[in-house]
Amino acid sequence: MTKLSIKDFYNDKTLLLTGITGFVGKVLLEKLLREFSTSLKCIYVLIREKKSQTPEQRLAQLFFQSPIFEPHKDKIDLVHAINGDITAKGMALSENDRRKLIDEVNIVFHSAATVNFTGIFEKFIQQNIDGTNSMLQLCQKMIHLQSIVYVSTAYGNCHLREIKEKIYPVIQDENFDSYLEHLKQNYSNLNFKKGHHSLLGRPNPYTLSKSITEWMIQERYPSLPIIICRPSIVSNSFREPIPGWCDSLAGCAGAVILTSLGIARSFIFDVNCKADIIPVDMVVNSLIISAAYRASSLFTHDKQVIHVTLGQNQITWGEFFNMTINLSDTLPPMKLIRPIKLHGNKHQSFMDRINYKFSLIFSHYLFAYFFDFICILIGQKPFMIKLIKRLNNSSHVLKPFSCSEWNFRYQNLNFITKHMDKNERDVFCTDINIIDWPLYFYNFILGCRRYILKDPDSTLKMAINRQHRIKYILITMKIIVTLFCYWLIRSPLHLVDIFYSYIVDLSVCIGIVLYFLNFYG
Repeated sequence: MTKLSIKDFYNDKTLLLTGITGFVGKVLLEKLLREFSTSLKCIYVLIREKKSQTPEQRLAQLFFQSPIFEPHKDKIDLVHAINGDITAKGMALSENDRRKLIDEVNIVFHSAATVNFTGIFEKFIQQNIDGTNSMLQLCQKMIHLQSIVYVSTAYGNCHLREIKEKIYPVIQDENFDSYLEHLKQNYSNLNFKKGHHSLLGRPNPYTLSKSITEWMIQERYPSLPIIICRPSIVSNSFREPIPGWCDSLAGCAGAVILTSLGIARSFIFDVNCKADIIPVDMVVNSLIISAAYRASSLFTHDKQVIHVTLGQNQITWGEFFNMTINLSDTLPPMKLIRPIKLHGNKHQSFMDRINYKFSLIFSHYLFAYFFDFICILIGQKPFMIKLIKRLNNSSHVLKPFSCSEWNFRYQNLNFITKHMDKNERDVFCTDINIIDWPLYFYNFILGCRRYILKDPDSTLKMAINRQHRIKYILITMKIIVTLFCYWLIRSPLHLVDIFYSYIVDLSVCIGIVLYFLNFYG
């Protein structure tokens, strides 16, 4: 059987990476430095200027501020920043940089994209479609190019329930260039909502733009050595670079943090649907081995698309949030606002929607208005109402993924790993079946606490004590309010007019208590 050697392939190679300031891009760069720093010639990273920072300054900031690059500070000379912007004409490359990339690059990893689910369609065209087109036009000129890895998404064709590892034309028997021109002329300035006919059954413009880009690759660039990787929901790391590492609120981490803080108490999700989350390090390992496979004699065009999905080691959204709640009680954040509870709702039937509305009113909006009222009383800037509105909007936007599931065919990655030796299969692990979900979620919660909320492990005991105090205060408040309501009902009707003053006094007291809790907690 023909063997695929990953380390041999990367020996003496020059790489070009886009999207390295994103979640996947950072972990990809870290893994390449860890495994190939002594064998690679050079890693070029495309970074645009931002907020008066040069690309070199942004790269240095990445190296010296992110904990995952702590072991690699001495390797920064291997990484060279290239000033460029995939949305600009000619990618805004200088002639010198363009020549350098054309003459030297062997492998390209293209992960730069906008991953928002909302916004005008022009933004998705510029970054996800035209940006990739500009990159591939540059790749066509590269003299020593061997492999291009395009990072797509498993949900580009989510209007289908079974998704195979192949490229699907967005519209059958349609000319690609005519279709894209039609979109640009008629829909660029529209903010597509779910159900819009131009989405062709997809829930948002992001998934459509990714599907269009894959179609473009098939139609315009059949001669380029491209392989397409489609991860599902990218989540906190399993083992590398640090167990549970994440520095982004996108995806599952945002929902977990808002739940662990006690802010989110109602989400739209189906407890029985599969949560197709995939650790970021397994995604990155898949990208690295896919590049080697694409340049090898093993490659065939019927295996040009690689699904990086959950496979048989399944977990449901119900199990996901149950573990989140249980572990958040064990590993509470310092900024916990109220005890953790969560109600899942499929938001499908009439009664589902009614229950969800009631849950929003009593668990989210009343709390948010009351919280901001207390903030104003103690001289703090109110923020909870704005946060709750964003949370509820996000819950609706993510509903197609939290209330549905798909059958992703995933044979191609298994085919590749069978041709690797055991040592390299361990180093570039993609085996979902080895994940111990309770341990994974323990590290997941701990990672969110450490790297996003910035709570050191030394504060854990203090946070647990603070959590207990908040629970006792809430129980006391419930007893007081219950007794007050009972007294009010039993009292003469003329006492109703003093209700408002009692509420204000109670609010002031609660505000003072919360202030001291935050001050001393």
